[in-house]
Amino acid sequence: MMQLQAIVDNSEQLERSKSIGVLTAALRDDWYAARECLLEVSPANADSLRLIESAAFLVSLESSAPLTHEEFSHACYCSDGTNRYFDKNFQILVFANGRYGFNGEHSLTDATTDMRLCNTLVSDVEAVAADFTAVLSQSLSDPIADAEDYSTAEITFEYSSELDGHIQKAIAFFDNTVRSHELSTLIFDSFGKEQIKKMKVSPDAFVQMAMQLAYYRKYRHVPPTYESASTKSYSRGRTETSRSVSQHSLEWCQMMVDHPETTGLYAKSEVLKQAIVQQSQFTALCAKGAGIDRHLLGLQYALLPDEPVPEIFTDPTFVGSRHWKLSTSQISDPILEAYGWGEVVDNGYGVAYRIENDSLHFNVVSQGLGSARLCRYLSDALTDMRFLLTNAHKQPHEIMADVDAVANVLSSIKLLSSSPRRSSSPDAPASPSPGIPTIAPNAYGSDAEGTGNRFRFRDSFVPETVVAHTMVDELNRMPSNEVICALETRLSRFVKESLYWALPSTS
Repeated sequence: MMQLQAIVDNSEQLERSKSIGVLTAALRDDWYAARECLLEVSPANADSLRLIESAAFLVSLESSAPLTHEEFSHACYCSDGTNRYFDKNFQILVFANGRYGFNGEHSLTDATTDMRLCNTLVSDVEAVAADFTAVLSQSLSDPIADAEDYSTAEITFEYSSELDGHIQKAIAFFDNTVRSHELSTLIFDSFGKEQIKKMKVSPDAFVQMAMQLAYYRKYRHVPPTYESASTKSYSRGRTETSRSVSQHSLEWCQMMVDHPETTGLYAKSEVLKQAIVQQSQFTALCAKGAGIDRHLLGLQYALLPDEPVPEIFTDPTFVGSRHWKLSTSQISDPILEAYGWGEVVDNGYGVAYRIENDSLHFNVVSQGLGSARLCRYLSDALTDMRFLLTNAHKQPHEIMADVDAVANVLSSIKLLSSSPRRSSSPDAPASPSPGIPTIAPNAYGSDAEGTGNRFRFRDSFVPETVVAHTMVDELNRMPSNEVICALETRLSRFVKESLYWALPSTS
């Protein structure tokens, strides 16, 4: 604690032109050349670099204070590159407003290891925060607080004009890279894991199919899709590629987008269920070491320089199938507020997602391909899939009746919110509309001037509290899935068309 405070008190804002860390954001060949230059400038630079590279982790004390979900995601993702060392696999980020996160280079560890570290970090931080006064008092009263054990030493570097040039080049590359990228987030709070499980499908596979539908609606084809499957149950196991695309997922996307009018809800839901089951089964096989991609990758890298390359490794279909336009992975841990990464191919997306009990969270990054738009497609896809799976057994007239019932309540809500406030003083004139009664003043509280508030609701003036209770009672009598569908800001085109076509649900 004393060391961190000393660093904060004695440090000045680092000039970006003197940032060694930003060199780690350069292309690997450029960083290699810059590192060699750095070492040649002075032997002291080698010692300083060794201290950083040998550290178990780094702590970055940030001057920025991200507030929104998207600002926080961007700050953890890249910031301005000055106060980072992107080669470090675990770098703790502490922001000026008390928020904290981490940034990690992926090649050394996978999410399972990182999350264990993060959970330990959060547990320790929360324990200190719970009794911060006692911890601070102990630090201040420690008899050796001023001893060498608590001292700090700045890690310094010497520079040359050549090294300055490398830094400027790295800054330019970093800025261009950040400018070319678009990071968007989606917090979908209409439903989450608990509601998906009630549909009797895998929550993870459900979300994977939502991404397939969202991408298909945007591009009219299915993308090579990577989902990380953990093989940690094996010694030195890391990951395998769970491929989300199948014949069933393609068929379902085509039914939903290309010719939705030719099949009913039941037929669409059955193909969707098949796609979900196939995705779940393949992911389970991958976790058992029965995937294909790591095996083939090992064989490819095992080839000697003078050996002929097997035809499969040059086959356009195989090569294209590993061009991951959707690179996806799920981490659902209660300590996380956001997480993500970049795309793995220039014309692709990096999609990180979390499945919470009552919400679904996405972080979408691409090189200006329309990350925000893909988030909107994702929101529509999730709503449509829920509508599809919960209504497939119903006839169109039954669905329309449920939606109409909710629409009546929503119309009342809209009428309530748009109605002008009316005076309830004893001298207020009677309502000009015949048959609409007035309510005695002050029956349900009053406003700042001592006058009650009345609202027009279903052709009568009733107090706001009565209206609220009436709406809640009506909503409680309706199927929960219809309430959620109707409370979306709009019904999607798919839902509307499914009702207009009025096709038998068993077609």
